[in-house]
Amino acid sequence: VKKGCGGGGRASPGVGGSAGGLRGQEIHSILEKIWARVGRMKVFAPFVLTGLALVSAWAEFPADAVILETSEAGETLLLAGKEADLDVPREPASTFKTVIAWAALDRGLIKDVESPLPGAEGDNLRMALQKSLNPPFDLLAVELGGEVLGDCAKRSGLIQGAIPDRWMVGKEKEARHGADLMTTIRREHQGAVAWMTGKPPWDGDAGRKLQEALLWKAAEKPIRAKTGTYGGSVWVTGYGPGKAVTVWLPGGIPRRPEALKIFFGRWDIPVPLS
Repeated sequence: VKKGCGGGGRASPGVGGSAGGLRGQEIHSILEKIWARVGRMKVFAPFVLTGLALVSAWAEFPADAVILETSEAGETLLLAGKEADLDVPREPASTFKTVIAWAALDRGLIKDVESPLPGAEGDNLRMALQKSLNPPFDLLAVELGGEVLGDCAKRSGLIQGAIPDRWMVGKEKEARHGADLMTTIRREHQGAVAWMTGKPPWDGDAGRKLQEALLWKAAEKPIRAKTGTYGGSVWVTGYGPGKAVTVWLPGGIPRRPEALKIFFGRWDIPVPLS
């Protein structure tokens, strides 16, 4: 496996929007500007809009939920939770599998998203991500190594703080959820917004294939998302028609269906069965 994290070259047309002919470093620079904009953007609860929205929103969502939603026009709503919640360090859980998947696609360890993935019991990359299977991403993480994954994680903008050189040593099977690396709700959401606006950190063919892999084909609308459940965090983050949404709940696997229902409910559709 070659060292360093790739991603140069032209972004493929279609999925991914307006990345066009920008190279990796240029897209990373643009992404930093998006993050800065979203980070500075006034995040407000629905009650700012109308008094009635306060009642409906607070009745709709769990009291311990944090939910961010950004429209294509750039308006960000904090639908549940407090703004102070957005920058608390948290485990990325299986949202980190997107970093592993991108690195594997970029290095040619995965050729396409439809072929069976080693360790996935016949499932392809799309279903392995959707089901959040652990074995295939354990295998990929070991083959890629900590240097490559660390560089890709840094470029992704997902991780809070510096990434230690030996972050994966002795923790190979923990790489599926980022080992000791941390993220924040704001960072997870900024990533979803970047994908929605067509300026992701991952350009080129690998980035296009990753977006294909994140598509929940059984959903009634074209939604791309990743879940994560580990370390007391339950995540669903992604984007679809008109908006990017990030849902965070405290807890474990039993709350995954609840988080998925909230997430897909933002498009008024049921959680897909598979």
